[in-house]
Amino acid sequence: MSYGPPPTGGYGPPGGYGGPPGYGGPPPGEPPKTYLVHNILGILSCLPVIGIIGLVFSLQINSKWQMGDYAGAESAAKTAKTMGMIGLVLFILGIVLLVLYFGFIIVMVIVAGASSTTYTY
Repeated sequence: MSYGPPPTGGYGPPGGYGGPPGYGGPPPGEPPKTYLVHNILGILSCLPVIGIIGLVFSLQINSKWQMGDYAGAESAAKTAKTMGMIGLVLFILGIVLLVLYFGFIIVMVIVAGASSTTYTY
């Protein structure tokens, strides 16, 4: 007695094995961008909590991609990008304010030094 292949359920090869067509393979291309540098700079900014949250999502992208969770990797990349951009803007704003602050201090020292006169009697 011989057994033939199981009937096909409309999915996969004629043997009936396998998942639906187009299922299980990685999408074409590479994993999404991680925005790791943006989030590290966000940690150094005024609100490090935003940078830490973005860093956590950045570190999840490659592992989710390798496990086959492509939608999860894309979602983590979107969150990491948002947090990274906020952190980067705050970092740049903090640097600009720091430069302005020290510039103001230097100007005030120069003005105070130029206006001070010594009187000798």
